[in-house]
Amino acid sequence: MLSKGKSNKSFAIFVRSSYGDLLMIDPLIKFIKRSNAKNKITLFVDDKNSQLVDFMEYIDAFYIIPSKGNKYLSFIIYGLKYRKNKYDVSIAAKTGTGSANGFFPFILGAKKRISYVSNPKKWTDLLINSPVPYNEQIYHTQHYALSVLNLVEKSFKQVPNYLYPRLDLNQPAAKVNKINLLVSVSNNRDSCMLSIKTLAKIINSLGDEIQFQTYISAIENDFDIAKKLQNKIIKSSSIKVTPLLKDYIILLGSMDICFLGEGGGMHMAAALGIPQVVLFGNTSPITWSPLSSYASVLYDNKNVNNIPVKKITTILKDKLTEIKENKKY
Repeated sequence: MLSKGKSNKSFAIFVRSSYGDLLMIDPLIKFIKRSNAKNKITLFVDDKNSQLVDFMEYIDAFYIIPSKGNKYLSFIIYGLKYRKNKYDVSIAAKTGTGSANGFFPFILGAKKRISYVSNPKKWTDLLINSPVPYNEQIYHTQHYALSVLNLVEKSFKQVPNYLYPRLDLNQPAAKVNKINLLVSVSNNRDSCMLSIKTLAKIINSLGDEIQFQTYISAIENDFDIAKKLQNKIIKSSSIKVTPLLKDYIILLGSMDICFLGEGGGMHMAAALGIPQVVLFGNTSPITWSPLSSYASVLYDNKNVNNIPVKKITTILKDKLTEIKENKKY
């Protein structure tokens, strides 16, 4: 546990995972800073998610550990390189267990090493001198961000709003005369993606009483899929291919509403304060729902294409109407 008002400490937070996982440690970062504003926080991330760190707040430094090659060799090289920083506390900011959780912080030389452990007799778990027992059952009944936060503070039973993740664009969004609606055709989970036919049907059924511009987001490999959707949409639409993560974040920040399948994009939209409708399929919203007061989540435990189209359309219309009234279009 962290105590307010105590001497400031240097923290090394170790996270090598997806964009969403990285954003889910933001409540932990905020909590550490709120405990003592002079605490110093350094992130150790991999090259895949390093672009996201540029938009995160309260981080004093970050270092990249390459994701390719022998990971243990990388841990030794970079652990020894930054050992000179003499970190007071290291935190393996993930809910699962793994050999890296103990190995890298030990090489880094952190005095206090915090991580979940499942086998206290495993040699890498023995390197963790402040172990937290990992309970698989609890993990599936609470939010991922809460499980990470509980590494240092057990009193939290849910993630409070003031600790929700935030991304800072450092630039105002452009003013437009239409509502900007973003839909995505790129997702690495097929169970969280509507068919192009269904997606077009929903967009076309939103009516003419609300003026909106549809932006179809896609990675480069999915351009043809985006084009197929565009050809089926009656209203004005535009395809946005974002090769770099920072381009995608800036695109999200220019939107008024997002319509997404479960994934990293929904966490980024939530951290930008963008209203959204999110579809979950075969992934638990209990564990992974966006931390946002402006998100509506729909769920089918097998595939999002089983969610009634009318239900999705109604919620989207309600969101668009609310945005129209707030923006006075």
